[in-house]
Amino acid sequence: MRPKLSAESQEPRWKQLEQTLLQDIQGGRFDGAGRLPSEHELAERFGVNRHTARQAIAGLVQRGIIFKRKGGGSYLVPGMIDYEIGERTRFSTNVALQGREPSRTLLEVSERKAHARACAALEMAEGEMSVFIQVIGEADGIPISIGDTYLPARRFQGFGAVYRQTMSITKTLAQFGIHDYTRETTRVIARNPSQDEVRHLRQSAMTPILAVESVDVDRDKRPIVYHETRFAGERVQFVVKRGD
Repeated sequence: MRPKLSAESQEPRWKQLEQTLLQDIQGGRFDGAGRLPSEHELAERFGVNRHTARQAIAGLVQRGIIFKRKGGGSYLVPGMIDYEIGERTRFSTNVALQGREPSRTLLEVSERKAHARACAALEMAEGEMSVFIQVIGEADGIPISIGDTYLPARRFQGFGAVYRQTMSITKTLAQFGIHDYTRETTRVIARNPSQDEVRHLRQSAMTPILAVESVDVDRDKRPIVYHETRFAGERVQFVVKRGD
């Protein structure tokens, strides 16, 4: 029997459909691969047009409950990732340890004047040039973080070009003779996301993000990397491990 949406409700039909789908999700109807029916299938099932189905799906995307793959349908956002904060914090390692596939989408590599906080963290003169890298970090293709990374351009000339090939800070640093580095400081706050963060992380504007500011140092304790990373609050939880 085809489920019916209320004709007497003051809520629009797409909102009713969104709530019905949310109840199905909470009831475990979409276990397994976590793939939701297509817009066409939802329209057929509920007796609505595809625009109404599309609006309902968009509402769930905005709430950070599902995500869309280009040409691949809509899927439930998987459970929390335990992201370890320790002396050697590495994105790919953290994601892979959760049985998820790490990947990155590069948004920008450039050289620019570092802002005051980055200059202070990297012990650079005010307004000194830095290598700037902005990347979206993903787990199984789902965005979980967006990060801005700064390195002293004077010390790491040509870093950006190498990074474009490796897509790894660790591998690129190794080519500059730095084969090990550690996390010196980490600061975390929770705040509301900006419009750009909502767009890049594909999460609800009502869901807080975890904003992380951190500094990495080389073996001589010289600061080499400054990060400003924003994590999707509903997809990541931090685990702090005691050093040996």
